[in-house]
Amino acid sequence: MNTKPRLTGEPIMRILCKTSENLVGYLYQWNNGDVQPAWFDGAFADVRYEPFAQAPKENSANPEIPRPRQQDLTHLERA
Repeated sequence: MNTKPRLTGEPIMRILCKTSENLVGYLYQWNNGDVQPAWFDGAFADVRYEPFAQAPKENSANPEIPRPRQQDLTHLERA
């Protein structure tokens, strides 16, 4: 057990039920290195862990990666 305090945590993986493929929780990693599951409705025994998809790089030259959409803000000029 880590003796450093847990101050902040972030989800690093999805926890999915193996039979239904439903999302049942998230696996969190704390600032001190500890990992801990956070269940939505109680712990499940038969689960699998799925990492989050990585966000595309902002300045990628790959045309298959979608670029962020520009939101039309012209309506705000009239406000």
